[in-house]
Amino acid sequence: MFAGKALRCDCGYEVRAYDHDDDTFVEGIRRHAREAHGIDFSVELALDLARSARPVSSEREGLELEHNGVIGKEKQ
Repeated sequence: MFAGKALRCDCGYEVRAYDHDDDTFVEGIRRHAREAHGIDFSVELALDLARSARPVSSEREGLELEHNGVIGKEKQ
């Protein structure tokens, strides 16, 4: 459902859904909220946010995000 989509936090952190691993995507949203902002998102709230994720428009955009270190960790 979420493969190829990304959700970016206002702080710049981005979670990206790879393949068909929806559970990891939702857990990534929850983990970031908890660890970076001290917010405990329910699974339901994280799913609602995941549904608003935008498609990554191209493979190039995804590669640029990975190259810039945005995916999977905080911006340095």
